[in-house]
Amino acid sequence: MLALKTRFVLVTLGLLVAAQSHAAGFAAPTSVVGLSEAGATVADGGPVSSFADNPADMVFFPGTRVGLDILATRPAYKVDNGSGSIDASSNLQILPDLFVTHRFNDLPLAVGLGITSPYSINATWPAGTFPGQPSLKNDLRIIDVNPGVAYLLLPNLSVGVGLDYYQALSATFGPNSGTGGGVGGNIGLFYTTERFNAGLSYRSAASVSSGGGSIDLPNRVQAGVRYRFTPRFASELDVDWNDWSNARLPGYGSLGWKSALAYRLGLSYHLNQNLELRGGLAHEGSPGNSSSFDAAVPGTSSNLASFGLGIGLGAWHYDIGASYALSGNTTSYYPGFAGTYKASIFNFGAAISRDF
Repeated sequence: MLALKTRFVLVTLGLLVAAQSHAAGFAAPTSVVGLSEAGATVADGGPVSSFADNPADMVFFPGTRVGLDILATRPAYKVDNGSGSIDASSNLQILPDLFVTHRFNDLPLAVGLGITSPYSINATWPAGTFPGQPSLKNDLRIIDVNPGVAYLLLPNLSVGVGLDYYQALSATFGPNSGTGGGVGGNIGLFYTTERFNAGLSYRSAASVSSGGGSIDLPNRVQAGVRYRFTPRFASELDVDWNDWSNARLPGYGSLGWKSALAYRLGLSYHLNQNLELRGGLAHEGSPGNSSSFDAAVPGTSSNLASFGLGIGLGAWHYDIGASYALSGNTTSYYPGFAGTYKASIFNFGAAISRDF
């Protein structure tokens, strides 16, 4: 019966993948393992960094776990404004993430803390890109301080809740610049058996104050199933929904985006006890439309491929990973900033974690 249900879920999600698609907007990866598997980790639970996607899974792992992930992202944007193609300049962004979880020995309870860099923008359009506009700089860096708690409802089922405190370390959009904070929350469910995992998480919208206006972040829902075909080989299929319809940036106001879906397939294979290969594919649909404001960050659809390695040495674990996302085109007729936009993003990172 369980095998039949598992096949049904996988087939259903597969049909959804064939039918639709979603977008990353200005979200950034928050773990190297997630980066390696194209973001398909909401039902993983294995790495301590999966806390960023689903706080419920940490209660299944005894003792204390600590992880440090260092990610780097390099976006590339261009626009054809009718008179030619123009590239925006961008810098390499370094995004560190820290995770700590602890399961109490005599209680069905675990607590955790994540400090991540979930949103990032870096692009400067040269003067003259848009009619009558000077050089246009867009730079955003947000960290999320996320304490959480998980409780074991049943031997195979847990629930987790957390608080998200967002702090804008930098927020520069044209002449507007400032820093500020905002609060949101998250909740997750995690179910696991010997061969099958399922995860579901929700992260609320939040409004981060900043000079010249607010930075409004989306609601997000992630759902995924993970199946271990053999003790060595596992695959996960995730569907993400991001409600970018409320997205706002200082100085620009509403971006005019819409909600969007993403589909992610992650694969992992243990060559031996100490070495794991990972890979993934994803399609992220566009939140933009013909009337959206894409000069801040192009709201394009993209196809992503990723690869990574996990190396275990006793209580220590090391991970490396990389991904490349190439977008399609999105055309906007927003007054003064009309054009056909295109984007690509290269991400890579390394992580170290330890069990105590």
